[in-house]
Amino acid sequence: MKEQPLPDPRILKIDVCLSLSGRTSITYHVGVRAKDDVCFRIWDTNGKGVFSKEWVCASAIQKVLGNHDAIAAPTLLPVFTAGRSVNTAGFLLAVLKHEGLVALSEDEAHKYVRVQSERFRSETAALIASGVSLDPDANAPAPEKAGKKAKRKVPPPAWTTPAAASDEPRGD
Repeated sequence: MKEQPLPDPRILKIDVCLSLSGRTSITYHVGVRAKDDVCFRIWDTNGKGVFSKEWVCASAIQKVLGNHDAIAAPTLLPVFTAGRSVNTAGFLLAVLKHEGLVALSEDEAHKYVRVQSERFRSETAALIASGVSLDPDANAPAPEKAGKKAKRKVPPPAWTTPAAASDEPRGD
């Protein structure tokens, strides 16, 4: 008898972060299966590399983190079943860093250590309790395009807003 695939998690959060190199924007999902099985998925990137959209649950990630004092992206490869792209593992590590679940090791270059994030835990618990279920296509913030022509979207300085534009001298 063939095992039934697990249902996709309910999407609690859609967010964007930078890759570990800072050259790529990553759109990711945080979801939940059953009562409290928190999962992550890489959804989109503005980079050119291949990645998997497979859901990876925190329990599998914790198993890997528990076996290592410090990790690099390839350490996370065993948590994926669909393909073994180092890009996906690196993107997942960037997401974990963004969510405050890992931090750069002070002892080993280019390695990360597990940290406790009460902010992530309480935010996720509140989203689970709220019953939120996001549509990945309707709510996905688009990552900025990569390349030389990409421009950062930065709000104009406060002094260029109409409220600040007056003949009065500024007190700077």
